[in-house]
Amino acid sequence: MFKEQFNKEINEINVEKSEIFDAIDKGIEKGRNEKPPKRKSMAKILGTIASVAASTFLASGLVFAPITNVLASVPLIGSIYENFSMQIGSQLSKSGLVTELNQNATSNNVDITITSAYYDGNIIGITFKTQGDRLSLDNIGGDKGPETGYGFHLFGGDEREQWTSSMTELEETEDGYVAAMEFENPDANLPQDYNLPLTFTSMAGVKGNWTFNIPVQQIPSETIYTQAESTLKDYSLKMESIEVWKATSMLNYKTSFPLAGKNDDIRLTVVDNEGNELSPRHAAVLETEQNGDLVEKEIRELFNSKISGKAEYLTIQPEIVQHEEDTVTSLDQTTPFMVESERFDYSIRVNKLEQNGDKLILDYNIQNVDTDTIRKDIVQNFANFIMLIKSDNIYRDENGNLEMEKMLENRIRSNTAEIIDEERLHFKSTYTIENPDRFNIRDYSIMVPFGTLSANDDPIKMDPIKIDLKNNN
Repeated sequence: MFKEQFNKEINEINVEKSEIFDAIDKGIEKGRNEKPPKRKSMAKILGTIASVAASTFLASGLVFAPITNVLASVPLIGSIYENFSMQIGSQLSKSGLVTELNQNATSNNVDITITSAYYDGNIIGITFKTQGDRLSLDNIGGDKGPETGYGFHLFGGDEREQWTSSMTELEETEDGYVAAMEFENPDANLPQDYNLPLTFTSMAGVKGNWTFNIPVQQIPSETIYTQAESTLKDYSLKMESIEVWKATSMLNYKTSFPLAGKNDDIRLTVVDNEGNELSPRHAAVLETEQNGDLVEKEIRELFNSKISGKAEYLTIQPEIVQHEEDTVTSLDQTTPFMVESERFDYSIRVNKLEQNGDKLILDYNIQNVDTDTIRKDIVQNFANFIMLIKSDNIYRDENGNLEMEKMLENRIRSNTAEIIDEERLHFKSTYTIENPDRFNIRDYSIMVPFGTLSANDDPIKMDPIKIDLKNNN
């Protein structure tokens, strides 16, 4: 029922495709170019590209709860987590590991009460209720405020200290509203006893300042040490330890990549001997070093799953997902011409470039793509993100790598690439240009994201790793 309601609400939401693309694009580039700090650094550690893109959606207000009915009364803590489909909180509440709280703050005649909290692994979750005559769900969304119905920050609003977060929308009850939130700690070294500094800045259209220091105590964990390793050519994965909490698990491991594949990923599928698969949540790169022709990374990966106490061993299947930096080619050449991937067989054939007023039309074929392994929607997305940029606005660092953040605002993208011939992957992209009378195509370059295709092609499987859970303590 929850899934059907969720899908129904998603389908009814009207969001411009260009806004979605912009959010994805900026999130991907931010994640790709973030330089992870050393383990001992207290600076913010951003996670994988996917999580950063998700955070961008959260910031854009695209956060949804599957239930929108008015709750009869403020439900029990466990029921809140179940109603909001929050897996970790629901599991912990069933085991009696969620702490009930009654922390209250008042601002502008609105009361907010923190009603529960938990701290499992590096996830801190809370629930809260709010009451006040001025509160109304009519005062949220669009220009009125966040889609969730409330605004907040951590650590006094210091952007450098913000954590990855997810939250539900406010749900109406007979005597107020309730919601739930989860925060992922980006630092591996928080103490077991901690106070989360959370401040709400708006609530259902009412501005205010509601400040809390929420006490949480980390649920004890079991650590399993191992030196299991898998290698394939210049790629390697070495497991170091597995930390097991009541509702989450964390794998600590090191990877090495060839220098040409420094942006590649090793994706893990983890299954116990009973066939239960762990649900991945977030992989954080704690440290990156170059050692000769190899790039070595220290990673910790969080899973939204507990490991069964009956499980005797885990099987970890590593798969290499290959990426590539955008290929940039000058348009100062005669059509037709080719733009080729530097690492893979992919290419595009630019058939024709035509300016029509303030529109520039790019006609091209995508080549050497196996549509049996790469879905059509992925190919479409690849075409949507073929962009133009003035050649003078292309920036590279001292190692010759594109500095994408500097280039974000200078690129030109068509909203949607039009497919002319699906069989031949023939597309046409139309770009809107400023000052068309002064526009000179020879001053521009094309940016082609071949990494989109490689990341969605069949991954390269490494040998699986077996971790004995009973004899490795």
